[in-house]
Amino acid sequence: MLFISFSYRNTITSSTMFMDRLEKRLEIREDRPKEFAEEKNEREIEGVYKIEVNNNQAFTKSNDVTDELKNYAIKVINRNFDEGYIGNYIYKVRKLGASEKEVTLIESETTIKTLKITILVTIVIGAFGIVIIYIIAKKLSTTIVQPVENTFEKQKQFISDASHELKTPLAVIEANADVLEEKVGENKWITYIQNEVQSMNKLVNDLLTLSRTENTSTANFQKFDLSKEVEMSVSVFESMMYEKKIKLETNINDEIEFNGDKEDIKHIVSILIDNAIKHTEENGKIIVNTLKEKNNIKIEVKNQGKPIPEEERDKIFERFYRVDKARNRSEKRYGLGLSIAKGIVDKYNGTISVSCKDGFTSFLIKIDF
Repeated sequence: MLFISFSYRNTITSSTMFMDRLEKRLEIREDRPKEFAEEKNEREIEGVYKIEVNNNQAFTKSNDVTDELKNYAIKVINRNFDEGYIGNYIYKVRKLGASEKEVTLIESETTIKTLKITILVTIVIGAFGIVIIYIIAKKLSTTIVQPVENTFEKQKQFISDASHELKTPLAVIEANADVLEEKVGENKWITYIQNEVQSMNKLVNDLLTLSRTENTSTANFQKFDLSKEVEMSVSVFESMMYEKKIKLETNINDEIEFNGDKEDIKHIVSILIDNAIKHTEENGKIIVNTLKEKNNIKIEVKNQGKPIPEEERDKIFERFYRVDKARNRSEKRYGLGLSIAKGIVDKYNGTISVSCKDGFTSFLIKIDF
């Protein structure tokens, strides 16, 4: 672009400088005879045309000026630049009065053709250069990023494989602990083992769910009644809410059809409801809203309780992040639930956000369709 600008400016400047020198040579001194001045003027200004423009009307004393040249003169005075080219002519505009301007046109067909060819060649070379740079950059990025992607894929595969492998020994430990408890009766050491096995089982199941969420190739997409799935997922937790004396309010639009995986919606709602119950005190309230708008579906779960600190709200969707680490550990919570929910929402190119207002913490999911 700099080269094009330089070439253009150099060509126009050279031509306008020629105009200026020509005008100086054609200045008529007062002591010269009029006949000599007119004769020299006619001989010197061949190919150069002067046109006065006033109120978009072109005037000239020369008989050589065509209507096309007059139209050119009218056009250039309305441009933002006093120098440039139009058609096969390089022009220069000079102000004569409040509304009157003088346009000098010099025929430069060869010069303008050369300029156009230079610009075209520069654009082609520039475009070719950009393509070459793009190909090189793509090759380099692939070379650099590929090992990172491979490592990430191996890490995901390891988590999935390790989780599957852990399920068998955990099942064996749990079964043996139960048998041992039947033999020796209640024992705090056995209770500790059983509690930790349950804790590990939950972690392993969460890791497997997270792994399945990231693997979009296993998704089973089909049309289903989202409203019904949300209602069923909420009903599973009604007994837990009853025990904790939590009031439930649902506002679910009927017959919302959605093309996706039923299990994904069940997971999202279950995670958000479970999270809401854990953070709602006795006699509190949980509100579930599901509605369909023009271009998206919204699922909102609100719970009455302590607000999440503002500085923590962007972090709660990260893996293994817990706001209250001591409390979550005692409740066998490892900070994967909201991360799984976000992973599912991302699979549908949706968004999940959290806000705290009027004593309620609200998790809002938006999915376009």
